[in-house]
Formats: sequence, structure tokens, C-alpha cells
Amino acid sequence: MNESMHLEKFNHDLSPELQVKANEMNKLQSQPLDYFLVLDLEGKVEILEFPVVMIDAKTMNYVDFFHRFVRPVEMSENRINEYIEGKYGKLGVDRVWHDTAIPFTNVLEQFEDWIVHHGLWRKEVGRSLPRAAFVTCGNWDLKTKVPQQCKVSQVEIPPYFMEWINLKDLYLNFYRSKAMGMRSMMNQLRIPLMGSHHLGIDDTKNIAKVVQRMLADGAVLQITARRNPKSLDHVEFLLKNRIRP
Repeated sequence: MNESMHLEKFNHDLSPELQVKANEMNKLQSQPLDYFLVLDLEGKVEILEFPVVMIDAKTMNYVDFFHRFVRPVEMSENRINEYIEGKYGKLGVDRVWHDTAIPFTNVLEQFEDWIVHHGLWRKEVGRSLPRAAFVTCGNWDLKTKVPQQCKVSQVEIPPYFMEWINLKDLYLNFYRSKAMGMRSMMNQLRIPLMGSHHLGIDDTKNIAKVVQRMLADGAVLQITARRNPKSLDHVEFLLKNRIRP
């Protein structure tokens, strides 16, 4: 990822794009968490991209990011090549994907090292994140796709994926306005789109911008969905007023 060709497509310093101005913090409320982990997975058959942007809940500032391309485990090389060409070829990052993609199990190992490094999780304790929560644009990423991928990769669903914040539901409850996706939120809030839509790391940065705007407007970001640890297929949705499915 440090080659010049890769650097042309990926900005490894997100600070300028996610910088918060002091005058934007006037309405910032006390939050129940210390950090928000904005996540937007890519891949319909298997996960192809796993990007996370960390936002400080108290300052709205960008802290760090984690980004890995994910190599499918149940697809032939020919099918993978077709899949990646169709998904990333038009964005000009297909070679980057082929050069850097690793299996999902390795991504999880590296991600766990990352959240341990930031003091957000202790592997030996094996529980949900006590000081942070994932923020997703919808429930699909953690309700549906992660369990599907864990089954394919023959691993248990990690405990840190047991609860999350669906930004669509919080947006609906806070602004009293329905937004069906990232683009509609950004349009309504007049936030310019950064990068390429459907490139996971760029979509994650854009969702992070929505998170920052909501915090600046005085929103409190709370958990909206929680998986039952004794029945992993069952998810409890904690807000009465929410967008379905």
C-alpha cells in the first residue's frame, strides 16, 4: 500500500479531510461512548473490503483508520478476477486489491491488534467494546454480512460485533427526516461527496463526515441494535422509530 501507484488512489492521511473546526463544536453533547468506529463493508458475495475510521466522541476529531482488502475463500480465481474487475476495475483500484487482499480471518486478527493497540478491547476478556461502538449506514453490515462471512470463513462471530449504531435510524430520530442512504444524508446536510462512491474507504470517510455533522448539531449517538449472545440470529432493535429493514 506504500507504492506510488497505490498512493495515487489512497490518501493515507485522512486528517485534512476529516478536520473539525473549533466553531463547529458549540452544540456538542456529552456522549455515552469515547469513540465511534465508522464501518462500511463492500462485497455482496463475500466481503471484499473492510474499512474503519475512528472518530473521537468528545472532540469529533479523526483519530485513525484501519483498511484492508479481503480475499474470498470460496470462489475460484476466475470468479474472483471477474468479481474484482466488475467491482473495482471501474474505480481503477483492481490491481491494488490483487496486490494487498488477505483472507477475512487474517483481517480480523489485524483488526483485533488495532483495537487492542488503541485500548478499545482486550482479547483475553472477549466481550463487546466497552468504550466504543461501530457506526454503520444501515443494519446490513453487522446484522447480515459479518455473520455470513464468519460462516464462510468458519469462525465464530467476534464479541465486538454484537452491537452497533445504525446511523439511518439516529438520523431519522434526530432530524425528523428520512434518509435511505449515505448519499441522501449528505445531500440533505449539503456535505460534498469525497472520493468514489462504493469504494469502501471513501464511503467510510463520507459516513464519518455525516457523524461529525450530527455531533456538531447536538446529536447523541447511542446503540441502536444488539445481537443476543445466546441466539446469534436474533437482533434486538432499540429504537421504536426506525427505518426498515
